[in-house]
Amino acid sequence: MGLEEKEVAALQRLGLTEYEARIYISLAKMGPTKASEVSFFGNVPRTKTYGAIRELEKKNLLKIIPGKPEVYTVSSPTEVLMPLVTKLEGDVKDSTNLVHRLVLAYESNKIVRSQHPREARELWVIEGRSNINEKINELLNGASKEVNYCTSANGLIRTYKLNSNALDEARERGATIRLLTSVNNDNAAIAEEMTSVAELKLLKNSFPPQFSNFISIDEKNLLAIDANPDDLSSDRGSDTATWNQNPLSISIHNQLFNILWENSPKFDPETARPSKAA
Repeated sequence: MGLEEKEVAALQRLGLTEYEARIYISLAKMGPTKASEVSFFGNVPRTKTYGAIRELEKKNLLKIIPGKPEVYTVSSPTEVLMPLVTKLEGDVKDSTNLVHRLVLAYESNKIVRSQHPREARELWVIEGRSNINEKINELLNGASKEVNYCTSANGLIRTYKLNSNALDEARERGATIRLLTSVNNDNAAIAEEMTSVAELKLLKNSFPPQFSNFISIDEKNLLAIDANPDDLSSDRGSDTATWNQNPLSISIHNQLFNILWENSPKFDPETARPSKAA
């Protein structure tokens, strides 16, 4: 019986040492076995075998059957390994979400703070909620290919009031409308209404609100908006937006949007919850 190195590596990712992994796999395949056979078939030095066995026992991964000689058997993989797999999956998911947030924060700050002369000519600041909404509608009126819109739960309600007609007209011109937002009891009915205009997915609650309000149009225009406050008012608010026409910056932002989009569940109008569909 040979051990696949990828099997050993898989258990090492769950926190076992190489020798512990070799012993566990050998016992799982062979059944109750004495130390000398575990050492031989697992390719573990005899001097390292007993120490690894004791560590596996401490981790409840192995049981010792008393006798002369002692015999060893593994605990059920379902009971002792699956919880480790579940924890690892959760850790990977948390790490992935963190990387996505950091990438977006990094690229957003780079866009705003860049001192490159060319980029400076392609970045404008717009102040005031009314002015920003006028600019959104102006840009939407020229949309013909794609609109990627990310906004908060309250932002969805503002969008419905102020931008839904322009979004609908863009859709009629052939533009694909993708809307990424949060849905709660207050805006679920509006979210359902918006599905007639846009494909809607649910933004995860862990996503930072300061990075959850931006719109990209036809890969030509990008508005990143800081809603202050993030309330339901249509015109009152000390909002600030950066309007960007730099192709590289817009491309990067669209890639970030696509990452969020692919990792977000669809909005299900029937239940006002994410559907199980991918």
